[in-house]
Amino acid sequence: MIKIPLFKKHFYISYFILKLIIVVGFQLFVTSVFSQDFNNSGIIPKPLQETKKQGSFIITSATKLYISETQNVSTVFLNQYLKDLGGYTLSKSKNVGNNGINFLIDSTLKIKAEGYLLSISSDKINIRAKDKQGLFYGLQSLIQLIKKNGKSITVQFYEIEDEPRFAYRGMHLDVARHMFSVATIKKWLNLLAFYKINTFHWHLTDDQGWRIEIKKYPLLQSKSAYRNETLIGHKRASPHVFDGKRYGGYYTQDEVKEIVKYAADLNITTIPEIEMPGHARAVLSAYPNLGCTG
Repeated sequence: MIKIPLFKKHFYISYFILKLIIVVGFQLFVTSVFSQDFNNSGIIPKPLQETKKQGSFIITSATKLYISETQNVSTVFLNQYLKDLGGYTLSKSKNVGNNGINFLIDSTLKIKAEGYLLSISSDKINIRAKDKQGLFYGLQSLIQLIKKNGKSITVQFYEIEDEPRFAYRGMHLDVARHMFSVATIKKWLNLLAFYKINTFHWHLTDDQGWRIEIKKYPLLQSKSAYRNETLIGHKRASPHVFDGKRYGGYYTQDEVKEIVKYAADLNITTIPEIEMPGHARAVLSAYPNLGCTG
């Protein structure tokens, strides 16, 4: 018997039970290690099918990007990532070839819209899709596979087939309670695109603030867009505590257009949310005549 201290008391365990715990624990560990999927690329979201092969494609400054003018696929993410890793970017080529990343539209592919086939071999990388959205998402998967090994930038050989499980893949951003800068929203949209999110739900108004410029109603900008102070802590706490700092702001119409276009270039549809008649205290503070008792 073994005496084991526990919470300032002791309990006794037999050697048989101890051996049993160790053996079972070891078996569970070995099972978990060997049951790991060899083909798992780690791409998020997980592709529909993926087959890992031996070897890696090496990306160098001489590697070319083949993209036709009609495809209009943004390669900004790829080149920025390569610049951070290796200090260089890839130039575009008019011809499909070896030592290249080839973007190919193929209307005969038996995959859903936004789906893609990604093939990585020793001499080239092919991304094939039925539409430019599929090419873009294939590129995001490729970026997730890129690794730096010493001075080399490599991509593991893979054959990947992928398509979306859900047509609507959205994220919600509340700027009424806390306003984010245009630059921050763009960074956030970059992250959405990286994980193949295709819808941006933009919560622009609520009781806590009005965030979009409406030129016909200037008080929405000068008054409804700001609050005198912000609640600190939980709203159910008593007494309420406020920070005493005026807070707010709004997006001009040009800024809204800029963000919507930026999102569209990343294959993200923007859904602006303007709440009326409920959740409209910010509006009523400037235009009480719009309320039931105004």
